[in-house]
Amino acid sequence: MNSRFKSLRPLLILLLSAHTALPCTSFVQQGKGRVYFGRNLDWFWEDGIVVINPRDLQKTAFLLAEHSPAKWTARFGSVTFNQFGRELPMGGMNEAGLVVENMQLGETGYAAPDSRPAINLVQWIQYQLDTCRTVADILATDKDLRVENPAAALPAIARMHYLVCDASGDCASIEFLDGKTVVHRGAAMTCPVLANDTYDTSTNYLVANPLATEPPPRAKNRSSLARFAQAAARTAAFHPSQPSQDVAYAFDTLEQVNQGEATVWRMVYEISARQIHYRTRSNPQARTIDFKSLDFAGGRPVQFAGIQTSPAAGAGLSFVELTEPRHRQYLEAFFSQPSVTQTLGDLTLLREGLILTLRGYTPAGPGK
Repeated sequence: MNSRFKSLRPLLILLLSAHTALPCTSFVQQGKGRVYFGRNLDWFWEDGIVVINPRDLQKTAFLLAEHSPAKWTARFGSVTFNQFGRELPMGGMNEAGLVVENMQLGETGYAAPDSRPAINLVQWIQYQLDTCRTVADILATDKDLRVENPAAALPAIARMHYLVCDASGDCASIEFLDGKTVVHRGAAMTCPVLANDTYDTSTNYLVANPLATEPPPRAKNRSSLARFAQAAARTAAFHPSQPSQDVAYAFDTLEQVNQGEATVWRMVYEISARQIHYRTRSNPQARTIDFKSLDFAGGRPVQFAGIQTSPAAGAGLSFVELTEPRHRQYLEAFFSQPSVTQTLGDLTLLREGLILTLRGYTPAGPGK
């Protein structure tokens, strides 16, 4: 990181830790060759942007400290849902049908600095969507990439684990525990669900509390384990029908594990059809992004739409270029909210550091 922004580190750590302060739930339901990924974002704010990330862009990680940053070229275009700016997504799907989402996990313990280049814990999501086609590809990046460890500054927070799934239906949970990467996949993943306990703790809870033949109408309480059990029961009971009914079933599952007013975004990734369906707390109208209508070609500018935006009648969601002035305008509006400043403080340095980093992103040349 440029020495001009050394004082940015505490602010960015605070931001990324606060990002995980409330619970969330995710799951995968599949059958008859169709794969659906559902996710609730339970959080303080619902503002955000939907970003179209093109291919063939050379990037450098936006780090918290002075570690060697990861560098890469985006092989795949993606759609991400971002709140704190471009390149810092909550989750998303790429054009190959790979979905990556995060959940809070207090037990997380990242690896100590080593020879691998580093990346921050939310840009890790963008890296995987940029460079990977499959879950196997994601797992292979662990030898070449390390999530930057913020433990020295904030030992109890800034922790998350990930649920990932690809177009074949291969899913995995990825956790960082005691400095080691822990993966559950295939036979080791008895149910493709993730909440806010470790995957082992959650599945042990299911062993002690077997799933009912018919899932109850909603989780008995709002605890992580209750939500995990409810989503697992719904996933086990899923019987594929028409795609529209399958999507409705996924949204109903999200409703059954919701956190009331704290649930601000609900997403259903219809992976097989390369569509994303989403709703927000203030705009419950279901909106759909169809990848067939998008152009991820290299050389095209990054585009975006406000997450609360509704499409015009008979048309799809309208995206515009995410220019630096527009990006700055969004960040200034979001960061200046009284609830944001009261919670996170003055994030001017974060905004300027991110914008400066993004200026260094360049189109990949021939053969890259």
